[in-house]
Amino acid sequence: MIIDPLWSAVAQNIAFFAIASLYVWIGSRRLVGTAAFPGPRPPPDWFKVWLVVIWIVGLVLPVITLVLVGLVGGAREVTIGLTAYLAMFVAQVATELFVWKRWRSPIWVIVPCLYLSWRLWQIAWAWNLPGAQSTTLASLTYAALFVLWVINIGVHFTNIPRTLRWDYHPPSATFPTLHDPRVLTRGAHDPVDS
Repeated sequence: MIIDPLWSAVAQNIAFFAIASLYVWIGSRRLVGTAAFPGPRPPPDWFKVWLVVIWIVGLVLPVITLVLVGLVGGAREVTIGLTAYLAMFVAQVATELFVWKRWRSPIWVIVPCLYLSWRLWQIAWAWNLPGAQSTTLASLTYAALFVLWVINIGVHFTNIPRTLRWDYHPPSATFPTLHDPRVLTRGAHDPVDS
């Protein structure tokens, strides 16, 4: 039985969005009653440049390819693949903003962790649709997106300590959990964590 790529894309992305939203909701519920997260520190200049690259390669390039190859050129598979990709791109940004600005929760940091890996799956899935590589522009777009998001996974993961302000503790801070392997016993946690 062959499933229409349109219905496959719709089902996959709805299922992913529901599961990712559930993880984010569960994570945020675990932090109810804690202090509001003030947000990430102002990013360094190199990160601002990286964000511009993300918006150009991750948003503008797929929109151009969608219009030229998918809509004007009539490549249905490109239209399906890039529309699903762009929908999840918008869903990620909206989820991050909602969790960060509305809930003021540090759990917003896991949103990219979930969506970036999904984005790689989307690109690989769309790239392998019959006819998805019908033009050089479509092939280059998928390749550029894949490389961009692989690099961005590394950038995001290595930036998590800075984003979560893990250097907020004074240098003289002691962390009993680092010295006691019995982390699930009474008194093993920092006073703030109790």
